[in-house]
Amino acid sequence: MALACPTCEETAAEYLGMADDGRNMMRCTSCGHEWVLGAKPVSPRAVSQTTRRRSTSASTSTSTSRSVSGTRSHGARRPPGVGATRGPRVVEDVETARRRFPGADAVSPATWRRVEALRAEFLAEVPRPDPEATRYRDVYREAFSAENLPYTTPSALKDFANSKVVARPGNMSRFNDEWRALGSQAAADAFRGVIEHLLRGEDPPAPEDRLTELITSDEPPAMPGFREAMLTRVLCIAEPERFLPILVYTSPAGGKRELARRIFGLELPAPETTSQTIGRLAYWSNDLLVSLIGDRFVDLDHARAFLWWAKDHPDLG
Repeated sequence: MALACPTCEETAAEYLGMADDGRNMMRCTSCGHEWVLGAKPVSPRAVSQTTRRRSTSASTSTSTSRSVSGTRSHGARRPPGVGATRGPRVVEDVETARRRFPGADAVSPATWRRVEALRAEFLAEVPRPDPEATRYRDVYREAFSAENLPYTTPSALKDFANSKVVARPGNMSRFNDEWRALGSQAAADAFRGVIEHLLRGEDPPAPEDRLTELITSDEPPAMPGFREAMLTRVLCIAEPERFLPILVYTSPAGGKRELARRIFGLELPAPETTSQTIGRLAYWSNDLLVSLIGDRFVDLDHARAFLWWAKDHPDLG
């Protein structure tokens, strides 16, 4: 059975190799998203056993390849990424890694002048955001609070997952299949568990790394089909002063990475070439864009509308 990408849900996954904890590293050839497949090992012993198995396997493979001379060089295929000189990924602590992420100081003066002209033009045309989004956000912000989440009905949770208000989460067929398979009550419990872990989970892990866990795993507290776009949408509802309603880090149609490049001339890391996790990239790119757009907008939904408007403006060339 083909493996679906957790971000775009296309069945275009390729195998990159084995992570340090023994899980499989995958990449989507459609959208470029990279993730680690499977649940985390339950103990350090599991990791060390995996490492020993990998070491033994590598040694056996080397011996075999010497005895069967030239086998790979005569047309035998191997999974994409296996045998490539990728090297181990070293995951830094959050604050150290974040200091190396691009910042507003990398934007050129000419770009700032162009963005300011675009901002003035947009605000003259669209002085305020859609009021429907504000009302909707307020209702679900209350529903997702620690006090109210246990009592939010299954129908309200499922409606949220499939609504297009406050940004569209994309194709939700996998989520809806999971909901039907579990049944409304069990699915609602799983949904609440995702939200609770995302918004109020134990720290550490840092919020960025909790987001990564929920994007890359199907094991509780994660939920199949509840991926980057919808998780980010929850953050936009719960913390509207911080999170832009732009739901994915990278996408051919325009994610946070593409908007940073198109409007501000900043090149953010590609998921397939950085050691940083998707959760960190999602958080940091959001915070960067918020700092770049300034405080001239009514709210971040208004700012989101500006970014989508600006990316297609003819003045950007």
